[in-house]
Amino acid sequence: MFTRGVVSTSIAMLAMASTVALAQPAADTAWDAGARAADKAYWDAYNRADPEGMNAWLAQDVEFYHDRGGKVIGKKALSAVNDGMKSAPVKLRREAVPGTIRFFPMRQGETLYGAIVTGEHRFYARPAGAPETLAGHANFSHLMLLQGKQWRISRIFSYEHVDAPAPAK
Repeated sequence: MFTRGVVSTSIAMLAMASTVALAQPAADTAWDAGARAADKAYWDAYNRADPEGMNAWLAQDVEFYHDRGGKVIGKKALSAVNDGMKSAPVKLRREAVPGTIRFFPMRQGETLYGAIVTGEHRFYARPAGAPETLAGHANFSHLMLLQGKQWRISRIFSYEHVDAPAPAK
């Protein structure tokens, strides 16, 4: 059974821990700009159907988990999947849902080692010779690791996919 003193001490320790957690050093605030630039470059390559550009951002031990397509483990395997973009009869374009993309630093002690990126995005499909249409919506989370000075995507979670409604006839 907790006594009043134990509860007061616990509350004080929690308050102190929260203050310490919020008082992160300003020296590594550039992580945000670097992580955002890497994320943008990855998705720009996706929208250009440029698998080499996408694959450049992948960690060797990348793991990709998709709620409909299963899992793909390793850069070699995911690169092979991405290479299919070149010959796909339907080109896809990804668009982030405004206001949903968030970046969170990952640290060990005070050392930054990565970031988690979460958000929602829409996908549009453009079959050859046809106009682009909304294909669907999904959520995602990426674990990006800082390897040296280079950001690499290490874990990809793509989930809660919802197909766009069929166009009315």
